Amino acid sequence: MKRAQSALQFISPIDRQTWIMCGMALQSQFGDAARDVWMEWSRQADSFKEQDARSVWKSFRGTGVSIASLFHEAKQQGFKDDQHYAPPTRDQIEAQQRAVVERQSKEGRERHRLAQDAAKKADWILNQCKPELHAYLFSKGFKEMKGLVWRPDDQTNLLCIPMYVGHDLVGVQMIDKEGGKKYLSGQVTSKAEFCINSGLIGATHYWVEGYATGLSLRECLHALKRHYIIHITFSAGNLKRMAHSGYVIADHDHSGVGQVAAESTGLPFYLPEMPGEDFNDQYRRLGLFKCSQMLRKWLQETKENEDWYSG
Repeated sequence: MKRAQSALQFISPIDRQTWIMCGMALQSQFGDAARDVWMEWSRQADSFKEQDARSVWKSFRGTGVSIASLFHEAKQQGFKDDQHYAPPTRDQIEAQQRAVVERQSKEGRERHRLAQDAAKKADWILNQCKPELHAYLFSKGFKEMKGLVWRPDDQTNLLCIPMYVGHDLVGVQMIDKEGGKKYLSGQVTSKAEFCINSGLIGATHYWVEGYATGLSLRECLHALKRHYIIHITFSAGNLKRMAHSGYVIADHDHSGVGQVAAESTGLPFYLPEMPGEDFNDQYRRLGLFKCSQMLRKWLQETKENEDWYSG
């Protein structure tokens, strides 16, 4: 623990991603015994909020970041293993803050340029796409469904899912015939989504990670005659950031990442019964009727519980 404390004095908590990474690393190595160390270090940032920090710490369970990541970051900033822990001085903290602000301004301009280039390329790719059948859709149970398919060469065909932040196109998810997924270099992924909308007033919001899950959920909700806006968020972390109302349809990962993300939203969430399954896996295993009836039962029970608590 002392070695980690020594390393922390070389790292600034101002950058949120670095702050979170250090917390994950400490929690992974030392468990809750490191919470106070992380909290005390976090207080150096002007943006520090006690309650927010405590909530973030609780979300670190099983995140998989090792203590080596913390030491790597510290060594990048000049830490050496023969140095002993000493609380940073005010001058050291201010110097770290200035360095972070300067680095972020340069990196921010470069990220903005790369994001603009990626958005333009995404628009170009989508304009090259044609509606076609695709092996990925076939494998996910949608044998007759056509998707936007881009053929960059004679041997490659990629299913393309547009990604938007608000009304702005920011990128594209490209899925190959084996199910491999990739994004454009430099594109914005945080708070990006693709929505499937029933187009009816009074629609309920549903939040999912993957495209196939979104398609499966649409089939079930259509069978149940429900009005919906399905938000495909592309990752558990993004779902956690974005979900604000309605229901979450979570992935039942063996790692528990999907469930943790769903729980952190504070919204009611549906978890497929079989570990290792997402909603599309359940849809293909059980079929439309049984899957939709299980969802209907859960929605009814959830609504009854909400009504009971609100009453």
